[in-house]
Amino acid sequence: MTQPLKRKKFGDILVEGGLITATQLDQALTFGRERELKLGQALRELGFVNEMAVARTIAKQLGMPFVDFDKIVIDPEVAATLPETVARKYKVIVLGRKPGETLIAFADPLDIFAFDEVRRYVRDKIVPCVGAESKIATAINRLYGRESLPVAAAEEEGSDDSAAVAAINNLILQAARQLASDIHIEPSEEGTRVRFRVDGLLRQAKEFPAELHPSLVSRVKILSQLDIGERRKPQDGRFEIPVGGRSLDIRVSILPVTGGEKVVMRLLDKAKIRIDVQDLGFEKEQAQLFLECIGRPHEIILVTGPTGSGKTTTLYAALNHINSVHRNIVTVEDPVEYELAGVNQVQVNRKADLTFASALRSILRQDPDVIMIGEIRDAETAEIAVQSALTGHLVLSTLHTNDACSAVTRLIDMGIPPFLIASGLGLVVGQRLVRLLCQECRQPYSAPPTLQEELGLEPLSGATFYRAGGCPACDQTGYKGRAAIYELLPITRTLEPLIVNRASSFELFREAQQEGFISMRQAGIRKVLAGLTTVDEILRVTLDARS
Repeated sequence: MTQPLKRKKFGDILVEGGLITATQLDQALTFGRERELKLGQALRELGFVNEMAVARTIAKQLGMPFVDFDKIVIDPEVAATLPETVARKYKVIVLGRKPGETLIAFADPLDIFAFDEVRRYVRDKIVPCVGAESKIATAINRLYGRESLPVAAAEEEGSDDSAAVAAINNLILQAARQLASDIHIEPSEEGTRVRFRVDGLLRQAKEFPAELHPSLVSRVKILSQLDIGERRKPQDGRFEIPVGGRSLDIRVSILPVTGGEKVVMRLLDKAKIRIDVQDLGFEKEQAQLFLECIGRPHEIILVTGPTGSGKTTTLYAALNHINSVHRNIVTVEDPVEYELAGVNQVQVNRKADLTFASALRSILRQDPDVIMIGEIRDAETAEIAVQSALTGHLVLSTLHTNDACSAVTRLIDMGIPPFLIASGLGLVVGQRLVRLLCQECRQPYSAPPTLQEELGLEPLSGATFYRAGGCPACDQTGYKGRAAIYELLPITRTLEPLIVNRASSFELFREAQQEGFISMRQAGIRKVLAGLTTVDEILRVTLDARS
């Protein structure tokens, strides 16, 4: 358990922090005694300090985090760890949880009675933070007894601005709870429609009055440090916000459309990027091949698939696996989605003429062992990537193609000589994301022989498939979570002459099959047979892929 901090005097902390002088402290103590006021209140009434400055100074002097309540989202379920009476009496509020730790904001972190009372309800290690008393009181009013501040109530308390603050906070909280990847805020004459993308599909989330839309957009712009006055041009930004103990990195895109500005916020959970290669969804033999290839000193590994198919997650998992003090790993990305400890990451900046190609040329002078390129978009970048692999570097990147075999023909179409592709390319990974069945409500059924034949399966005696049901655990969708399905194409000695002779993607696919190639659809069917997903889901995501 965390012990309360050593008993420093409140006034001495403010003097040591340079917020007040010793003379002002003496004056405030005398003023407070005469009027029976606490020191903090006396200092404020004398005009020596303001509340926020006091809180920041205390946090700095005690080495504790300061909480800006305008830049965090608190989950009401987490806050309810403490009874409302305790929160109000001691001016404390639970901010969030991490494994084994609970973050709690104190108006007075030196109050040992507050610590003792909090310990009655919190068994984890307490991580104390400092917050301004009025901000904590406002948060308590909003969180206890109701999930969030209703828009109507916010309008009564102030203006559209306060309603927008409450609404955006609530949207981010709800999206985080539903594990949504994106929030869409869309204007129309009838009102503002909000949709969440959950497990790859958009679903209706909320509606707001049309007159509130400009304030919603302005709130997002303020958080993202964008130009509030600019409404005619697209804007892109980002902000980081703690939600219930999780740190969310939110990418913002604002686009002028008919009726106003549309906002899309992409939610990136920093904890998720610590995923291990073994948790990605590879079949056993695929995982072995992937680990073998990323352990090689020099070649190109390409990950292909459409936008939103999890390519960056796969690459980051690979970097996490091979990252060590003995390797110099450099990435060039647009944008840098997550910060990786021990990895040198470069952000593309076209205004500064820092493109993928120009960054790569500089990176090669930085003595890299491993280079990760966010995406190969043009011939120049592709050429540098190939040359880097041929000169002793492991290169990882992504490419937009429908399947693994098409990546080879795509590079040829970009103007890369086939013999260089055959020499430098080591592995192509194709991937899609499929929705996983909710294990609480999935419904078994016997697969008819015709369906098994359509899927290329041998007739199985009593084979059981599952279809989606619907229950509160999955929000009546029948699905909960997603996993990747993969196809891995190693560039073998058999495929090299085909590549040199500009073989079609189908010819490469047919030859790879002879060598045991597992297509995305085949990998997906294995997940169907394991009861993890549905036939409909596999057919949906592999519609354009070879079966």
